[in-house]
Amino acid sequence: MESENKQILPQFPLSIVAFPGEKVNLHIFEPRYKQLITECFTNDSYFGIAPFYKGELIFYGTEMKVLEISKIYDDGKMDIKTIGQRLYHIHQFEKKAPAKLYPIAAVSYFDTDLSIHPILKTKILEHMSSLFDLLNIKKPLSEFEKEFSSFNIAHHVGLSLDDKIKLLRISSEEKRLKLIEEHLEQFLPQVKKAEELKERAALNGHFKNLQSPDF
Repeated sequence: MESENKQILPQFPLSIVAFPGEKVNLHIFEPRYKQLITECFTNDSYFGIAPFYKGELIFYGTEMKVLEISKIYDDGKMDIKTIGQRLYHIHQFEKKAPAKLYPIAAVSYFDTDLSIHPILKTKILEHMSSLFDLLNIKKPLSEFEKEFSSFNIAHHVGLSLDDKIKLLRISSEEKRLKLIEEHLEQFLPQVKKAEELKERAALNGHFKNLQSPDF
């Protein structure tokens, strides 16, 4: 459910998708965003990351909180740590806030649904186990079981940027998980086929120790 109350939120468009609960480390070098981050950190306020994709700003994003400024360089550049808060929808975007260097937007927030769906959870974890085995990924599934949500697993299942942007637009956790499940059901056979082709290619050019049938 999207709130009808609109609020003003400073914007930091980037060619990434951030999700609620996700920690994102950023290197800040443009003057407008150095100003934005300094103000957010000083005032304990928030900014938004909305994806900039294929030359266009996506009018959905994630509110971010600055956890710390890890380093300030001699020229004023910064390394910062942030964490995602809430999903939002942009209603109006301005390239510059009044008397500021950075963009702002009028936004409304989603009431983010993170309700657990046991059947979807089981299916997705099974698919993730198969995917990790195929790709020889050593990340333990227990990391995802403890705090299972669409946002926690979205960056680990091979979603395209298009699919991640679709997740930003969905307020229902069940619908987000169904999108991930459908993706994995299509993606796994492709990965399996690619791994089989890789194995075949590795055999080419090697001496083969094969036994001929005994006629």
